[in-house]
Amino acid sequence: MQGGWHDAVMLLYVYYRVAAEHVDDALIAFRKARVEAPIELLQRPEPDADGRWTWMEIYPEGWTHREPQVAAAVAEWLASERTVERFEMLG
Repeated sequence: MQGGWHDAVMLLYVYYRVAAEHVDDALIAFRKARVEAPIELLQRPEPDADGRWTWMEIYPEGWTHREPQVAAAVAEWLASERTVERFEMLG
């Protein structure tokens, strides 16, 4: 099935890596930037071979405009580029 539904729910997924020594600072920065927005933050259960943790932010419909604010807040703590992807809900 092709995308492009005019009323499709759009979600934003952002993933990146954080070095172990910066996890606490990055988490504080994320929480301060998120405030009360329903933005979820997930972490892979294990670090990568270099000891970096992969985090993923999930922005629900109507909250994707907050991504630049969160990106700026956590930028100094990142160990990789932020990868931003958009997905439409299929059902």
